[in-house]
Amino acid sequence: MSVVDVHAHHLPERLGEVFTRLSGRPYPLRHKEDHSRRLADLDEAGVDEQILGLGAVQPYWPDAAASAEAARIANDLYAGMCAEVPRFRAFGAVPLPHTGAAAAEAVRCLDELGFAGIGLGCSADGIVLDDPSLEEFWEALDDRAAVVYLHPGVRNDVAVGVADYPMLLGPVFGSPAEEGVALTRLALSGAFRRHRRIRWIAGAMGGSLVTAHGKLFHSLGFASKTGQEFDVDAIREDFRSLWYDTSSLDPVLATAAREAGLTGRLIFGSDAPWGSASAALRALHENLPGEATQILTRAAHVVRG
Repeated sequence: MSVVDVHAHHLPERLGEVFTRLSGRPYPLRHKEDHSRRLADLDEAGVDEQILGLGAVQPYWPDAAASAEAARIANDLYAGMCAEVPRFRAFGAVPLPHTGAAAAEAVRCLDELGFAGIGLGCSADGIVLDDPSLEEFWEALDDRAAVVYLHPGVRNDVAVGVADYPMLLGPVFGSPAEEGVALTRLALSGAFRRHRRIRWIAGAMGGSLVTAHGKLFHSLGFASKTGQEFDVDAIREDFRSLWYDTSSLDPVLATAAREAGLTGRLIFGSDAPWGSASAALRALHENLPGEATQILTRAAHVVRG
């Protein structure tokens, strides 16, 4: 089976100009349009296909029309690039939290553009992903058994002082916490169980969810004392139903994944061009040598159904 890298990005200057114009916020995007180095890296790593997404750069703005236009332009750009370079596929962008428009753009990405799935941030303009107002969006994805790739970074200023060092404290401390909270809320609210046909991929090893797994279930055991009741077994199965990409893999995360019983749910990701497929491959063989071959070939099954 072919090797698929599920975590990569392409954020060129022309896209930054569009997002800046439509949002009124600066988006200084600078990825190169020349893909020769990226393709050479895929060759070195033996990766057949790489899936591109916006990641933390999502069109989640109060103006519904601006958000919808930005998502459409980004998706058309990705569609053109995938047609030009057949080794690339894409996760589509949607204009959340504008539910109807987001559902319509998701359907276009999946049904017309042939994208591999939909890429999301961990919240949308201050709205949590398990908010009841987004149910129509989730239903559209569930109807199509779509892949949903969840990427942190849209709101990673989760602690006082993070914003003073946005490119350091945000990615290192804020993003893992942001993703862990989003995934846990989706489980606590029953969203994973309501939409079981969706194939969920948690970016970057699921953020803090994997490392906090033991602490979380310890705390859930005491939740009834606060008047909150949760189906702990169902939540445990929710997390075992997700897929987790290996783009942040290190010895600590490898140990945490083993302790949580999640190594069988890992799939290959690189976070290119900030990371690289060849570096991610080395990390995989160094930290999970016994599982490396299965992890490398697993993603093709996940994204193709």
